[in-house]
Amino acid sequence: MHYVALGICVLACGFGYLFSGDAQAQQHSDWQQAVANPHYQIDYRERANGILELRANTVVDARLGSFLHLLEDVDRISTWLARAEKATVIAQPDAHTHVVHTVFSGFFLVARRDMVTRSVWQQDPISHIVTIKVENANDDYKVPPHGVRMTALAAEWQLQPNEDGSITILYQGYADPAGALLKALARSAALEALKKTLARLPAALENYQRPYPGIAEP
Repeated sequence: MHYVALGICVLACGFGYLFSGDAQAQQHSDWQQAVANPHYQIDYRERANGILELRANTVVDARLGSFLHLLEDVDRISTWLARAEKATVIAQPDAHTHVVHTVFSGFFLVARRDMVTRSVWQQDPISHIVTIKVENANDDYKVPPHGVRMTALAAEWQLQPNEDGSITILYQGYADPAGALLKALARSAALEALKKTLARLPAALENYQRPYPGIAEP
């Protein structure tokens, strides 16, 4: 499988901030709501080092495997992941681990950015919840930069099956955009990118409504 960062929202979604599950991050400032509508919710908080951390949730009519198929189709990453220009699979150490180089387009006063990430997925055999964890892999793979290289990042997605056949997608993360970037501009860009990505997910997942090898559907 080919994994894009998702960082998501890589998820991050380029110039923002992907997910962190470490205990230290959890003890900092309280979450504040950024967006809440019938389709998705986004919260944010500032970590101790000043980097913005985002979390989001949305419910979509899709299989658990649909999301993995979507991540695998790196040639279509720009159709759903906001500001993603391209993604290239660098390595696949095992069936659940993929290393990907993702490039994000620049805009206005923001330069092009990229990152090298390692993504690992697993599924709980009882709850069927699928977890995808993303971490920096820049130090392990020498990939020429395609803009400002982001290395301080971490992300996690959770796919939770619901009784009505839908799935709840949970996301939380951070990514230091690096370079000379105003905090206000970075925050605005991160929130806007995540909103666009979440809004595009339902339509994008419609094209991948089929089982995925290794994923048990409830």
